[in-house]
Amino acid sequence: MTGIAFFRKHKQPGARAQAIVEFAIVLPVLLAMLIAIFEFGRMVFIYTAATNASREAVRFASAIGFQDTTYYRKYQYCSGIRATAKKYGFMLNLQDSNIRIYYDNGPGTTAVEKCTGSSYTVTNDPTIVVKMGQDRVKVTVSANYSPMVHFLPIATRTFTSSSARTIAGDVKVGP
Repeated sequence: MTGIAFFRKHKQPGARAQAIVEFAIVLPVLLAMLIAIFEFGRMVFIYTAATNASREAVRFASAIGFQDTTYYRKYQYCSGIRATAKKYGFMLNLQDSNIRIYYDNGPGTTAVEKCTGSSYTVTNDPTIVVKMGQDRVKVTVSANYSPMVHFLPIATRTFTSSSARTIAGDVKVGP
């Protein structure tokens, strides 16, 4: 019992109030750091999701073969390319206007945008004619980032990711 009495006897008056004041001073700094970490994480996530969506959409478009349920060549299947981008960028709430599909003859050549206007709703765009193994498909995905908390000076920005792949040719198996 003497140890407890000794501790209580030497406790300084006002120490608890001092701790509350120190906590009140440090709390805004800690909250600002926490919000900054959260917003930076969201920003990196949106950038990564846009990059992943463009990569997977161009991978789908350049694959050999036909669409699984129909007889459309995958590079002509505009809505399938867009659906793939939306599937992998599901947290981005992508619209058709955020996904642009181009075709070119290789690096450094002029890219022609296809799947625009009325072909947004067309399942198969037969006007897309390419040389297998030479021409490329390029998919560009744009995603908007807007901070949830406007406490910190983080600006709204748009992340754009482009991926391109050579369209694989049809392979004949057998004699």
